Formats: sequence, structure tokens, C-alpha cells
Amino acid sequence: MIINDLTITSLETITAFDITTGAYRFTLDELQSAKIANTQDKTDITGKGGRKLNSLKKNKAVVVSGTNGLVSGGLLELQTGSEFENKDSAPVKWTDYLTISGDTSKTSYKAIGTSGNEVETVYIKNADGTLGTKLTQNASAAEGKFTYDPATKILVFNEGDFEDGTEIIVYYIRNVEADVLENVSDTYSEKCKLYIDAFAEDKCNNIYRVQFYIPRADFSGNFDFDMGDNQTVHAFEAESLAGACGAGGALWTYTVFGANAEDAA
Repeated sequence: MIINDLTITSLETITAFDITTGAYRFTLDELQSAKIANTQDKTDITGKGGRKLNSLKKNKAVVVSGTNGLVSGGLLELQTGSEFENKDSAPVKWTDYLTISGDTSKTSYKAIGTSGNEVETVYIKNADGTLGTKLTQNASAAEGKFTYDPATKILVFNEGDFEDGTEIIVYYIRNVEADVLENVSDTYSEKCKLYIDAFAEDKCNNIYRVQFYIPRADFSGNFDFDMGDNQTVHAFEAESLAGACGAGGALWTYTVFGANAEDAA
């Protein structure tokens, strides 16, 4: 089969596997963009009067980069060098917006902490929505003080200090079951095998599958999460390294085959 010029019409997936074991790591299947940038250094060999006689070419480099429309847990593990851990009890900061009735209120969840200091702060909410008077936990309710019972989740305020319906904001720590990834300061990004799959079409409307294979991709630990009005996307960048086991000096391999190709004999 002689391959004609192709137009890549659809970027499908990027899939990563462990270099040593071949174990599956992750798949990026909501790719917004991806780029394979190839560079090489060239040094001119000159003669008399600066005439160019030849050139010395060296230091080929390949960088793969792009963005995925979803935040990928597997990609995060590779970029941080850490692994997700499922924890039965993981602490998170929680905010409750409550009202006082009969000098009491009740947190939505059980606050945790040292005995007698489970609830960090309670603020009286001002009419304009800002935080007003700060109240602190105490062994007994008094002016500016409240009590808290973790078993019942009941807050008790000083009798008569606040009218029914007074709005409060409560900050506290609660435990949840969660998947947790810790970005440890002395653990760094990892390497993997990458397969980039796409569809392509020639001038005669023949459909092909295209696969780039990168045997040793060194992922960068530099990445951003843009948050706010715009969609949060997961950006990535990896450099292809030569010398992968069994790959010789290949930085990547470009394979084109028919979309409905049968198995080879």
C-alpha cells in the first residue's frame, strides 16, 4: 500500500501504558487539541569568507502537548508522580449556612476536632451578606460563646442573644470517604508509553487509521487548571526520549492502515 497525502480529520484518543510492565495507565478521550512538535539543531559548516559548505544536524527533539476536555485522574498521577488513594476517612473543610431558632442550630454534618473545639468559627451574617460578629466554641454558652455536641450536631447559643431566624455561617472540618491525590513536594512526574490514535482521509475519500507510538514519553510536571467562567481543561506536555527498551533510537513511529484493515498474515 502506497500512502498518499492525508488529512487528519479526527483526533480520537491518547492512551498511556507503563514502560516497564505494560500496565494501562489512562486514556484521554475528550481531546480538544494535541500537537507533536519536532525540532532539530543545525550548525552551519563554513569556509573562506563565511561561505556555507555544509551543515551539521543533531539533537532531534519531539514534544507532545495538548488539552483534554475532562480532568484525567491518570494523567494527574503521571504529572505529579503520586497515586490516588481511596480513604475511608478524609478531612475536608465545610461551610454551613444556617439559622438560629430557640437559641440553637444544627450543623449538616458532624464536625471533628479536639474535644471542645470541633467547630472552628461561627459568624453572624450581616444584612448585606458580609460576615459580622465572630463567635467561639466554649464549654458553656455565654455572650459571644456557644457550645457544640458532635453526637447531636447541636449548636447552643447564649439565651436571648439572637432572634429566631438570625442567619449564621459555620466553618468546620468533617470526614468523608474520598479518593485523594497528594502532590508531594519531593516526588516528580513520570514516564510512559503513549499511543495517539486518529482518523485520516486521502484525496480520494479513502479512510485510514493513524497511530503515533511514542515509546518513552517524559511528562512535564508543569500544568495549569483554569477555573472560573471558562471550562476547566487538563493541559499536558511530554518530551519523547530516545533509547527506549526495544525501540532503538526511535522518538516516534507513524503507522497508517486502512480503517477496516484485516489482521496481517
